[in-house]
Amino acid sequence: MEPVGEVTLGEPPETVVGEWGFAADVITALGHGDTIAAMMDPSFWYTGFYEEIPGVPARDNYALPTLGAHDKLNREYVYELDPDLFALDPNRFITSYGLGESDLDAMKKGVAPFFGNHSRADRGDSWPNYPSGDSYQYYTIPEFVNKYGQVFGEQERARTLVEFYEETMDNIISKVPDETPTIALLSAFANPENFGYFGVDKTSPDNNPTYARKQYRDLGVEDAFAGEYAGEKSESEDLQIDAEKLAAVDPDIIVFREGIRFVDVDESNLTYGNLYEQTLDIIKSDPVTSGITAVKEGNLFVGGTDNQGPIINLFQTEMLAKQLYPDTFGEWHGVDETPASEQLVDRDRLGEIITGSE
Repeated sequence: MEPVGEVTLGEPPETVVGEWGFAADVITALGHGDTIAAMMDPSFWYTGFYEEIPGVPARDNYALPTLGAHDKLNREYVYELDPDLFALDPNRFITSYGLGESDLDAMKKGVAPFFGNHSRADRGDSWPNYPSGDSYQYYTIPEFVNKYGQVFGEQERARTLVEFYEETMDNIISKVPDETPTIALLSAFANPENFGYFGVDKTSPDNNPTYARKQYRDLGVEDAFAGEYAGEKSESEDLQIDAEKLAAVDPDIIVFREGIRFVDVDESNLTYGNLYEQTLDIIKSDPVTSGITAVKEGNLFVGGTDNQGPIINLFQTEMLAKQLYPDTFGEWHGVDETPASEQLVDRDRLGEIITGSE
């Protein structure tokens, strides 16, 4: 796997360190979710969908240790944990913790190999590109599944999972209507009271192989802010707007990106409180935004997380399909509220693949 090259393991890893949830979801899909021992930030790993899959153990992501606080890696803890594998792109340790190449070399030699590739979003010109210094390719979700399948000795399960994933996705995508509503993808975190603005993100990022917003691209949504994105992207959003701009664009539907991570979460785990609920309340009550079509028609929906492997992406595609096209896919009732007869993802079959009980 680029950029790490070929990695040789004597046996499948028993303790794994993850990043923000993507690799953890892939590894869970391969039946080895119990190997995830720590993460860079486990709060980004949404585990709620696993509760809908028969035989798949629920995971409390907030109970997992973190590798450090904010932008500082706890090296002593990492060496003490002594994992068998870092299931992440080593460049994330450079961009997040400020480590140098010599630090990464030492960790590979003294702790564990790295096996990961940052394909969540476009890496940008400032990306460090360790170890070769050259830019490297992006991978699709099925490619990641097959590569991690090799790591865990689950090649056959990986092939079966990819077949199920692609068939399910094709079945949903083939039914998408020609006419689509306009959608505004707003940050669940940013609002005028805490950041001084509403954050808007492109529904279809320029770099198509990335998986962060794959469901929006696959379902052919019409971005209400298309043509408005110009200049440099901010650290967190593609566009920053005020209430007047949101009202002027008047989207048919508003989806709150990353809102899923705030659903049914213990408030004690939230550093800044439930920002999604705060943003939602502001849009509903503000005299400027309360008249927006999406607000008046009740089309304000929780959005998915960017950190989606095969399981999360399947569920989030089903979720968005129902939110956008209820006449075609059935009404969206809420997280874990979809009747069995209206489900687009076969939970039983997925559970059989993950648990090996097929």
